[in-house]
Amino acid sequence: MGIFGAKREAEFDLNSQAFKRDPFPTLARMRKSGPLIRIRIPIFGKVWMATTYESVNELLRDHARFVQSPATAGNRGVGTLLRWLPRTLRPLTTNMLLRDEPDHRRLRSLVDQAFRRQSVEALRPRLEALADAAARRPGSRGGALPDGVDLLAHFARPFPLAVICEILGLPPEDRPRFTGWASNLATATSLPSLLLALHRGVRPLLSYAREELRRQSTEPREGLIAALFQAEEAGDRLTEDEVVAMIFLLLAAGHETTLHQITLNVLTLLDHPEQLDALKADWSLGDSAAQELLRFVSFAQISKPRYAREPLEFQGRSIHRGEMLFACLASANADPSVFAAPDRLDLRRHPNRHVAFGTGIHHCLGAALARAETAIALERLFTRHPRLRLAVPPEALRFSPRIGSRSLLALPVLLG
Repeated sequence: MGIFGAKREAEFDLNSQAFKRDPFPTLARMRKSGPLIRIRIPIFGKVWMATTYESVNELLRDHARFVQSPATAGNRGVGTLLRWLPRTLRPLTTNMLLRDEPDHRRLRSLVDQAFRRQSVEALRPRLEALADAAARRPGSRGGALPDGVDLLAHFARPFPLAVICEILGLPPEDRPRFTGWASNLATATSLPSLLLALHRGVRPLLSYAREELRRQSTEPREGLIAALFQAEEAGDRLTEDEVVAMIFLLLAAGHETTLHQITLNVLTLLDHPEQLDALKADWSLGDSAAQELLRFVSFAQISKPRYAREPLEFQGRSIHRGEMLFACLASANADPSVFAAPDRLDLRRHPNRHVAFGTGIHHCLGAALARAETAIALERLFTRHPRLRLAVPPEALRFSPRIGSRSLLALPVLLG
């Protein structure tokens, strides 16, 4: 009990190595504390966090009361911070993930036009070829280490990076640039380090996107960038800043999230050899396995922030206008009221209504592509290297301190 008998809020460290290694006990304590709790997280400080499957879905689906834009909700602190972004970084604020209706609907419909020109099934043969190329010799270009090969750097990163670059229509020789830019964002744990990461990683990426737009305006390549140029609805088109922001979003989300999901999938399967053996014996389980691993791993552990548009009651708590709320996707995916034995990996789990990609109008645009990539990556990797195993003890692995996500810094393996 606190001062005058007030109940103290429980403390939850979502950035510790112990939590990243095994989040399920902490997630269970969070849900026990309530469907909506106060929690302190780096950079943001004290915020509201939805913890149950029900409260997470309600928060993410209610875009009337909870908005993406801090300005819409009168949050001057975050809004001022965004306005102080350097001019070269301001296209990020036109990102559709930061927009509310009707702007979000406009951007989403234009991007959907471009993104859906080629189905995931039509892309599957190319995805398989790119995965094969990455799995063939992951240690052949400097990946060999004294204690194995870093699978993150030499398979999990190059495969989804090659995929998204091909989809966008970017030259293969430019791919190494993205690796360096992305690595600058991987360890931001405070506001100063985040601003430094934005300067080192995002600025050059946005500059590259503008240069590529100018090149493709005169010499278009086959791919999503050209399709974004051409997308039009009721006479409306994307502005240059909006296209640049979308290229950044697709490059960042299209390879960074998938590479960490693949890496953690491999680690999880190595930790559950009976499930891995079942998968290797029957690759028709691939799609179901990808869904269960998305639920079990939950790379994106929390959502982007939402802001209360007005003073309101939510899940029995009083929320002030402009207050920040997050949805704990990992906790929703481990809610025993929806998932039987949620801390048990079951590659045959059905139904599997996980929220790894969020839900509502901001549900991940590339969810189907990400599922296909992860399933194909596992099949190609373990088919070519059936004896693949960890090169170090599990307790020697280190997780990134990045806020809101669960990802490894490296995954040393022996290929066998």
